[in-house]
Amino acid sequence: MTERISGTPCTVINTPYVQKIGTKSTWIESVLNKSKTLKKWVKMIRFSIGMKATEKAATKATYKTVWVAGPSISHTNAILPIRDIVKKLTN
Repeated sequence: MTERISGTPCTVINTPYVQKIGTKSTWIESVLNKSKTLKKWVKMIRFSIGMKATEKAATKATYKTVWVAGPSISHTNAILPIRDIVKKLTN
């Protein structure tokens, strides 16, 4: 889970780029998020920063793209050919 993209926790695939930028909000964001008045502004700023970084990664050919995955990704045990997946679903 990362808070670095939108300010709200979301699930991403743990790539070297995600490891580099980190998944936790900064200490100052954590402090400011405790204030009811400032919280919405901090989230809007974090969202803007995260969206610009995501847009930059998506528009440039780079391995640093952040790949978003749903929580069910943790239940993936193997990468199977489509033929095997269809066979499992139809049997």
